[in-house]
Amino acid sequence: MSLADHRARHLGRIAEVRAGLHAEKVGYPIGVREAEVVRTVMVGAGLLRVTLGGKGTEGFEAHAPDEHVKLLLVVLGASVFGTMFLLPLYFQTGRGLTAWEAGLLLAPQGLGEAAGSVLVNRTIDKVTPRTLVVTGIVLILAGTVPFTQLGHGIPDAAIVAALAVRGLGMAMVGAPVMNIVYSRIEPEHLPRASGALNLLNTVGGSVGTAALAVVLQSRLSARGQDIGSAFGDTFWWVLGFCLLAAAGATRLPRTQARKP
Repeated sequence: MSLADHRARHLGRIAEVRAGLHAEKVGYPIGVREAEVVRTVMVGAGLLRVTLGGKGTEGFEAHAPDEHVKLLLVVLGASVFGTMFLLPLYFQTGRGLTAWEAGLLLAPQGLGEAAGSVLVNRTIDKVTPRTLVVTGIVLILAGTVPFTQLGHGIPDAAIVAALAVRGLGMAMVGAPVMNIVYSRIEPEHLPRASGALNLLNTVGGSVGTAALAVVLQSRLSARGQDIGSAFGDTFWWVLGFCLLAAAGATRLPRTQARKP
């Protein structure tokens, strides 16, 4: 029996034990593997963090959120919260809309999220979570691009469509990311993991919003009376956040969605 077959059998037996179908120890093939030291970082006095890689580590999976998952949550928080900071401000200062009118123009994003939630609920057991996350980030990217052209006076219809696409993409990211993380954490650690994930998202949103506010102020000073172009320049930073999130999403584990 190959190592892959042993591993598959081992994971299957563990799943049965967790489900209460068996209560016994299971074996696992022991062998010597050679791994490469990818990088080393001093994280404290006398404490060295070593990251291993190479072919010898193939088949191993971490049981806690990896660095790219944390980066993904922080950057997505910056993108989502940053956009919701910029758009109402642009609608009211750049287009002269009232708060009510600006809110109505933002409503399509909520409708897109609702539709995306339904789609994710029907596909999360059939498609790998990473596929949903990457697809969602691509949709967020596509929905962000039109806002970089605010200086050219894009029509309301384009804004509505872009917001709907962004909402759809946002819904396709949240639940699958949680699926990936929670499925790799022991049940007793889930409460702490939930708090940590929410903290990462909130910190990303706070830092991202503050950074975008600084960028916007700088662009307003540079553009003068051309408010639309100043906001358009700032949305290029939002697009950069989305690209960072996309890079992190490609490193998510290829974990199959759980079967009902």
